[in-house]
Amino acid sequence: MHNAASRDLELFPVERRELILQTLSSHGKVIAADLANSLQVSVDTIRRDLNQLVAEGLARRVHGGALPAAPFPRPVAERSAQASTIKPELAEKAAALIQPKNVVVFDGGSTNHELVRWIPRELAFTAVTPSLPVATALSELPLVEVIVLGGKILGRELVTTGARAVKEINDFRADICYLGVCAVHRHVGVSTFSVEELELKQALIRCAGTVAAIISAEKFGKMAPFVVGPSRILTNAFVESEADPKEIEQLRIDGVCVA
Repeated sequence: MHNAASRDLELFPVERRELILQTLSSHGKVIAADLANSLQVSVDTIRRDLNQLVAEGLARRVHGGALPAAPFPRPVAERSAQASTIKPELAEKAAALIQPKNVVVFDGGSTNHELVRWIPRELAFTAVTPSLPVATALSELPLVEVIVLGGKILGRELVTTGARAVKEINDFRADICYLGVCAVHRHVGVSTFSVEELELKQALIRCAGTVAAIISAEKFGKMAPFVVGPSRILTNAFVESEADPKEIEQLRIDGVCVA
């Protein structure tokens, strides 16, 4: 009978990590002890493999295992300049939530920038946003009053962040918040890439009665470093039919209205 040290040599490390990635993709998470048993290697070997996948940006460590990592986003100016990947029917459904005279908060991100294109030009409401690109797009709607939050600009997303932005959003009681979702996982919830974005998103959520988001399929089943909150922080989610059915089902279990 072979000991654990000798069994470690049966697969090359790159082959083990490929199997781990396949398991991450199919199950949404991996448990180190289970991997060690199924691959017939030591738990220490699996931990080294997971650490390597984390270093490569392919996984996020959690206690006892790992979850798939959301890819770090390109600058919002690059994403917005490309052809939209948002399905028109999702954007149209999301925009239909806005009623005349509403106060609506728009988070940053290319998805919300695209969403503005689907708001009827004859609709009169007040928009509040930390996002410079979203504010510019909203300003083209003739009946919309646009309020931009102050604060330090986060260059990658072109949004204002920090204590000033959080303090100002606390002065509003909005009807709707369109949240920018970087990643969502059924075992973790909604997560994002920086402390500044975390604090701002949590403040945006607190000020709104309805929290809505358009979520593309590739953002499901992923985790970013900073957890905004469980999936139930959303009241409405507009999702692509290609998204993982398990992830969509968890949204419904959490009381989210999924369209």
